[in-house]
Amino acid sequence: MKLFIALSALLAVAAAVGDYHVEPKHIPIIHSELLQSSDGQFKYGYESANGIVVQEEGHVKNAGTKDHEVNVAHGSYSYVDPHGVPVSVSYVADENGFQAHGSHLPTPPPLPKELIEAYAKVGSHPEQHHEEPEVYKGH
Repeated sequence: MKLFIALSALLAVAAAVGDYHVEPKHIPIIHSELLQSSDGQFKYGYESANGIVVQEEGHVKNAGTKDHEVNVAHGSYSYVDPHGVPVSVSYVADENGFQAHGSHLPTPPPLPKELIEAYAKVGSHPEQHHEEPEVYKGH
């Protein structure tokens, strides 16, 4: 039964995609650069004729330190959306993951005051050592 549902969904998607056709369009790159060094540093960027601009640079942090090397990159890209609105994103990618920033990106709602207070209360009390329940001792 699950296979039938999965196949039905796949066929529905294939049928929907089959009705949608976009003629490919060649968009020239009007500027590009790529710089690399032997120590892992890099920088690249390009601009296309339709206004897309991309740039990124990065390096290896803690190079040569086993289990502590981290690829670090930061950059940005911008384009004009189909409604004519300029969109710009800047980002950092490092040991903390990928963090993007842009005015069009959704942001999480603020934490409720009660949750902030609860975190502060828990954080202000050092962990207390709890003895094992009698049932676990010696086993």
